[in-house]
Amino acid sequence: MTLPHAAVPPITWLIALTVCNHVAFNASRVVVSLFAISLKASTVTLGILMSIYALLPMFLAIRAGKRIDEIGPRLPMMAGSLMVVGGTLLPAVWPDIAALYAACALIGVGFMLVQVAMQLLIGQVSTNETRLRNYTWHALGLSISGTLGPVAMGYTIEHAGFRPAFCLLVVVALAGVIGLQRVRHRLPATGGNAGRLAIEDGSRRSTLDLLQYPELRAVFVASAVLSAAWDLHAFLIPIQGTRIGLSPSMIGWVLGAFSLATLAIRVAMPMVSRHFSEWKIIRLALLVGGLAYLVYPFVAHFWLMCALAFVLGLALGSAQPNVMNILHTVSPSGRAGEALGLRSAVLNTSQVVWPLTFGVVGTALGMLPIFLSMAGAMGVANYYSRRQTRKIGATPALKDSPADS
Repeated sequence: MTLPHAAVPPITWLIALTVCNHVAFNASRVVVSLFAISLKASTVTLGILMSIYALLPMFLAIRAGKRIDEIGPRLPMMAGSLMVVGGTLLPAVWPDIAALYAACALIGVGFMLVQVAMQLLIGQVSTNETRLRNYTWHALGLSISGTLGPVAMGYTIEHAGFRPAFCLLVVVALAGVIGLQRVRHRLPATGGNAGRLAIEDGSRRSTLDLLQYPELRAVFVASAVLSAAWDLHAFLIPIQGTRIGLSPSMIGWVLGAFSLATLAIRVAMPMVSRHFSEWKIIRLALLVGGLAYLVYPFVAHFWLMCALAFVLGLALGSAQPNVMNILHTVSPSGRAGEALGLRSAVLNTSQVVWPLTFGVVGTALGMLPIFLSMAGAMGVANYYSRRQTRKIGATPALKDSPADS
């Protein structure tokens, strides 16, 4: 379904709403990690907390994607935004390790609903010519929030403490709810005809049917590994930074350098995409990211960590808009939300497994095996994507009409 542009708010307004939720989601992980460390939590506990962000979304994302195809994005976006507010408010009023578990669950599910609904909506209001540009602008907004959030939280924690940091996140999340309420009447309250027809004509069967197509398989695997590399960075830097003696504000700047790089590469993406195909950009991201993770455990100086974080941010930041454009373009008609839900489920599965596994490994063996394992995973994903995309020409077309028709 392609929506008329007058039917929804401008793309910049949609991105601003996403940014509010993303600040609360992304920055909360920094605050939760450092607060748990201040409470003498073990690496295993930190891994569990980071995994909880993705645990419920792992089970709910596919069903959420299907429902968003059917009912439209309005209700899921409002429900998700309210859950993010509740998740950030809980540790502000109850600053205890137990509150962190519930907060991580609420924020994780809430942001998943907002993100899947917004990604589908952006694809629907775009044309084939503007879709990559709009996904790039969306990713650019996330880079801005990813840059400002950790740095602001680092200084807030350092100068005011953890409870004010959580309160600040509540204010940002509430701003998203208020903005969403102002444009709520302009968001689709029902799903598209293609989504209903996919159910009626039997073309929507098992979600796993989507995995029979090589290009979709390749993009799901690449997404999972790239997302794991992204989230593992947010998980590892507070631990590694604390171990080598960095202050909270320095840790915030290392994470901010990573996000600043994602911002820079997304500004440059229109120029980059004129010279490289989407899959070339994704494979280059996997290669450079793998090399960065190989070097990371041997860096112990603040400025070198910032520089390496910047290089990793350039690599990982270049991939997401291209992944989203491929996914929306090749998804079967009426099943774009379902495909986005499956991608979210794949990403959240990796976000549950990787932090928990690496928390155990880090406690038993130290940080070096974690960095090296991530580097190896990125190399394997690079090789797999090359093999799968070679099969595209021998595979029947995914659909007879565009995914957003």
